[in-house]
Amino acid sequence: MKTLIFILIIASFIQTTILSVDLVLLILICRAYIRTDKNNLYLAFGFGILISYLDLRPVGNISIIYLILTELAQTLSKSRLAGNSLLIIPLSFVFLMINQIVNTLLSFDQLQLFPKIVVESLLSLPILYFLRLWEERFIVRKELKLKI
Repeated sequence: MKTLIFILIIASFIQTTILSVDLVLLILICRAYIRTDKNNLYLAFGFGILISYLDLRPVGNISIIYLILTELAQTLSKSRLAGNSLLIIPLSFVFLMINQIVNTLLSFDQLQLFPKIVVESLLSLPILYFLRLWEERFIVRKELKLKI
């Protein structure tokens, strides 16, 4: 969890300074797709506030959007189709489009959807595989103790 927080902090600084790709939301969607956990909502809220602060936007708007999209990703990950990892591309496309539309409505900017969102949604597949590898190999789970 500490490594994920560190990666999200670096991704938030990269997102607000160098690239205009929404890396934090992609990582949060992919992690919520892999694991349904209460910590995903804490991460979405905290890093939404951090992104709002770093982007000089009203604090709280992005965190509410991140919370809603993370909760939707967790609910959709419980369906039967969640076993297919290619589903993350259209799922992230829809979520990133919703995020872009809401951010444009809140900041009164021009809406530019397709060149940016297509690239971001294609980036979600390698992020998903990286997070799945990380969660399966390097995160220690509690062992089951059998009572005899």
